[in-house]
Amino acid sequence: MHTNNTITICGAGIAGIATAYYLLKKDRNTQIILIDKNQPLSFTTSKSGENYRDYWPEENMRSFISDSILLMKELKLKYEDASFDMINSGYNFVSHNSEKKVFDTNLLSDSKKYFEEITDNNVIQNNHSYLDKNIKKIVTVKNAGRIDVYALGSLLLREAKKMGLKQIEGEILDINKKDSSFNITLNSKQTIKTSKIVIAAGPFINNIAKMLGFQFPISNTLQRKFIIPDPKKIIPKNMPFTIYADSQFLNWSNDEIDFFSSDQKYKWLLNKFPGGLHIKPDSEGIKLGWAFQTEHTKATWSIPKMDLFPQVVLKGASNFIPELSEYENNIPSPLIEYAGHYTRTKENWPLIGPAKEKNIFVIGALAGYGTMASCAAGKLCATYILKETKLPKYAKYFHPQRYEDTVILKEISKINNDGQL
Repeated sequence: MHTNNTITICGAGIAGIATAYYLLKKDRNTQIILIDKNQPLSFTTSKSGENYRDYWPEENMRSFISDSILLMKELKLKYEDASFDMINSGYNFVSHNSEKKVFDTNLLSDSKKYFEEITDNNVIQNNHSYLDKNIKKIVTVKNAGRIDVYALGSLLLREAKKMGLKQIEGEILDINKKDSSFNITLNSKQTIKTSKIVIAAGPFINNIAKMLGFQFPISNTLQRKFIIPDPKKIIPKNMPFTIYADSQFLNWSNDEIDFFSSDQKYKWLLNKFPGGLHIKPDSEGIKLGWAFQTEHTKATWSIPKMDLFPQVVLKGASNFIPELSEYENNIPSPLIEYAGHYTRTKENWPLIGPAKEKNIFVIGALAGYGTMASCAAGKLCATYILKETKLPKYAKYFHPQRYEDTVILKEISKINNDGQL
């Protein structure tokens, strides 16, 4: 297969699909091919938390995500009933400490644009009676809520196909450069000749990059979530996405502490756990997650389960929503556990733009925010591929060669909160 101007996107997650959509919106004369070994949107994208928020600690990320939210709203207006759910239900960060600095508001002259703080206990209890009575502070991100990621991705894929996108299901085994083009070999023994390559392979971006002779400075961690029914109706259906901002030791019984102390396999349960435990209502009941696993791991297609993960999360969650303790030792069924990779750079900014090697581009390292960032990320990647000169101000911060810029490196060195949940 060969055309004189073919762009092949390696990876059919939300980022790769968004790139295809915005490429074709800008230029329908180019042949775009989308390759993945699995069905589109079926791997990391399917493990999304399906949330969005415009507040981030750094201005570049705030502008980037704000642009993406606007693009999603444009899609909803354009395609109306055929689009996707996007509900501004808010984010609530809660704390037992009224002095807790959930965000450094001193960095923002217009902080009220992004969030509001509530420290009046009567207001907290009247409006959020499910919270522990000793919760002293709520910080609400205003422009935030939930998205149906599968519907969003399906819309972009469907419209891209209408504009000429060719989708191929197959595993990429090798990529060789020949003259000014690339030969991509698939497990079906099919060879695709292409003039440009976009690496959009999620946690596997370095697998593709290695075939081309280089690597990106990224790491992968496993982040887990689960969904359970809520037969006791503890979590209101209109509850905002709620994040516990405080670190904590879990409230184990004396017998449990003695047992965990005596067994190396379970000693980790006595450690101090970080803030960031999050809960939101789901159509099936309650969705819960906690990104306390920070060990770097090799990306794999088969993801192992973690012993006691639901029990640990429910134990932590009952610290700020006490009624959830009723589910700790009697978890409602069906229990649906799943996990996905967080692929990220050290500073948690994405990689979007051209690699050092000519005609190779990357869109990735979208750890924990791939859904909300996908539209702006795909549009920015398309802008680079088509050699358009008008770039948003934040583009330079996400460029793969940013680590050669001393000014940007200095800014990276000052980061003390990367915004990850």
